Amino acid sequence: MLFRKKSKTGDLVFAFFHMALLAAILIYGLAGLFRRNYWRFGVIAAGLGLYYLFILHKGVMAEVARRKKKTKETS
Repeated sequence: MLFRKKSKTGDLVFAFFHMALLAAILIYGLAGLFRRNYWRFGVIAAGLGLYYLFILHKGVMAEVARRKKKTKETS
């Protein structure tokens, strides 16, 4: 159980669910902005920015580097 094989389908479902949730939070923040609730928009935008910076940025940069390396090898 501790070292079970990773499921690509499970990872894909998790990624799509995660992106949909982040998009919904962003839309909720934008709706607050359109309703002139600047405080709500600011808190949500700052939260999403910090989440990207501390959680997602390392993985995104690793994926970009991996893809660049892959394209260099094939060219």
